Amino acid sequence: MPRRLFYGSEESQHGHWYPGDADKPVVTVVHGGYWRNLYTMTMESAVAKDLNRRGYPVWNIEYRRVGEPGVHWPILGQDVLAAIDYADANLVKAGQIVVAHSAGATLGVWAAAQREHLLGAVSRAGVLDLIERGDGDQSMRLLFDLAPNANLRLVKRVFAEASPVSRMPFKTPVRVLHGRNDQTVPYQLSEWFIDNARKNGMDATLQIIETEGHDEFLDPASKSHAATVAAIEELAARSPADRNAPSAAGGRSD
Repeated sequence: MPRRLFYGSEESQHGHWYPGDADKPVVTVVHGGYWRNLYTMTMESAVAKDLNRRGYPVWNIEYRRVGEPGVHWPILGQDVLAAIDYADANLVKAGQIVVAHSAGATLGVWAAAQREHLLGAVSRAGVLDLIERGDGDQSMRLLFDLAPNANLRLVKRVFAEASPVSRMPFKTPVRVLHGRNDQTVPYQLSEWFIDNARKNGMDATLQIIETEGHDEFLDPASKSHAATVAAIEELAARSPADRNAPSAAGGRSD
């Protein structure tokens, strides 16, 4: 059974810690769910348990979400940063990889861009560019506490604050995975992120998972999860010299 550990003083600033092999990096998991408190880290429990069975120490984190009193951006992102830093100080022996899903990937990749010592970040069906996502998305307006009639220029400027694309270029390697059949977050957002990564000379790659969609990433039996494991293994196996050399920011299907 995992241990519940707190990385901050608030109720939602905690995570489930699954100890693993000392020679493997900690996998920090950031769940999605429209940034709302209707969704919790238990969405990732099956994934966390499977990764832990493979020997990885896993830090499946919770964070404060929209719907809790006074919680809006940047509190969510700050919590993910704090959870990463807590792992560095208390849990990590062989590096850390951030693995995030959907709206959680907005937070996870945004945070990874500011922690360039990380071995990498894996985005699974991630909302990686909030501006491209559109200004009419209700979840995004709630995230930033924006009124329905907020000025469009203000909206785009505020959305850019949390968009991983706006952090480019950054050194943390990013592996982007997306289902071709995703009806929740269009895979074109991941293509857009990779196009920008390529222009910025970043170490970032894209894999499109054919025949699967959004929630398959939460199923350890899926092709999407198999791609996640492969991305983690690739990042974990890279030498320091490899991590200093950008890879081709291309795309491929599987």
